[in-house]
Amino acid sequence: MKETSDRILTAIYCDDIRHEIGNKMSFMGCYQSELFVPTAPIGLAKLCVYLTILTPKARPFKSLTFRVVLDDQTELARLEIPPEGFADLQEVPDDTATRKAINTAMVFSPFIIEKASVLRVVADTEEGEISGPRLLIKVAPEILSPIATTPAQVSSETAVRKSRRKKATKLKEATDNP
Repeated sequence: MKETSDRILTAIYCDDIRHEIGNKMSFMGCYQSELFVPTAPIGLAKLCVYLTILTPKARPFKSLTFRVVLDDQTELARLEIPPEGFADLQEVPDDTATRKAINTAMVFSPFIIEKASVLRVVADTEEGEISGPRLLIKVAPEILSPIATTPAQVSSETAVRKSRRKKATKLKEATDNP
């Protein structure tokens, strides 16, 4: 297997992370690259970010801090791995592995969305900053809002308009024919 010299930061953005029987994890409601909301401001009950950072076996981390940043300005969360935390990471149990991985989860509950924005993850290491994937948070235009376009509401609005037309027609007929 070819060994790469790159360090990589990945992230899964989702609604919930569940720890299952058998040491498994389930990620519920995963976002790919965009999160749409019908309006802003709005609050999500929860937003989870599952981070994985990989480094070649020959280049273990000496320092590591994870950050979640909103619009490249506001740091929403910071998780610093203390130096003693790296002692457990020095050994890789699989001799065929070419990389070491560190995983962590960050949970925001509630997660308030004020406006369209960009959420990104960053890892600061002794070699510099590593940028991970971004999540674009978009506010749906009013015309696309699920609040205004559900089939039941469209039918209801159509029925209301028809009823108003009938009433207006009857009123006009009543005033035209005294």
